Amino acid sequence: MGGVLWWSVRPVARETMRMEYHRPRSLDEALDLLKRSIPLAGGTSLTPGRRGLSSVVDLQDVGLDSLEVTRTRLTAGACVTIQSLVEHADVIPPALTEVCLLEAGWNLRNAATLGGSLMAADGRSPLLTVLLALGTRVLLQPGNEEVGLNDFLGRRGTDLTGRLITSVSIPRPSWVSYDQVARSPADRPAVCAAAAEMSLGGSPSRLGVALGGFGARPLLLSSADEDPGSEDAPERIGRLASEAYARAGDAWASPEYRSEIAGILVRRVILEAAAP
Repeated sequence: MGGVLWWSVRPVARETMRMEYHRPRSLDEALDLLKRSIPLAGGTSLTPGRRGLSSVVDLQDVGLDSLEVTRTRLTAGACVTIQSLVEHADVIPPALTEVCLLEAGWNLRNAATLGGSLMAADGRSPLLTVLLALGTRVLLQPGNEEVGLNDFLGRRGTDLTGRLITSVSIPRPSWVSYDQVARSPADRPAVCAAAAEMSLGGSPSRLGVALGGFGARPLLLSSADEDPGSEDAPERIGRLASEAYARAGDAWASPEYRSEIAGILVRRVILEAAAP
């Protein structure tokens, strides 16, 4: 005689973490909350891991969205969006506008902030590559500590609990050039390079050159010690680029390809930008 077999299925309770949400009205209040919370601005880098967050501090009312342009530099609050930079194309270098457009699509540019991008962007970021070549500086609180972007990127991954980027200072260059190679115009670069000549306050000019397209961060190949008028700069820095990417292989490009293209792009951006 046949029978009926019944399966009893009991729902499994899924343990959910309750996330604290804070929206301070002042920088001092935000810094106090950041001792035990994560800063939230545009949210583009936090959203994928939101289920694992226990406490966030929404920075939108702290006053970090100002943008000041002078003859020598652009100073942006950390909560200025990437799209806001695009909308100031008349007062920022064309190459900076270009890489903002390459960094992300319109929707993400309207949410992603400059400070968040500096914290989260990797070596394939066009924006980070140009900012590095420009000699960008970052202001950290508490402590009112100003550090060069190259040094700041070296500190990512260390303990920055309770620290917050409040502003980003971008020098306005005599010239700047950017180039990249990618699988498609809309794709992130497999290799990219930026070069900028800076001449501020009567000081001797310097040549900033950065290489991107691989790893956790772009690389600074040349900064304050380089003479932009040096005839051997393109070849010499191009060789440094090739050596830097000699083992830079991943799913997007082989190390041999990256090494050769890195040298070509670095020579190109230096020569293009220096041309009268």
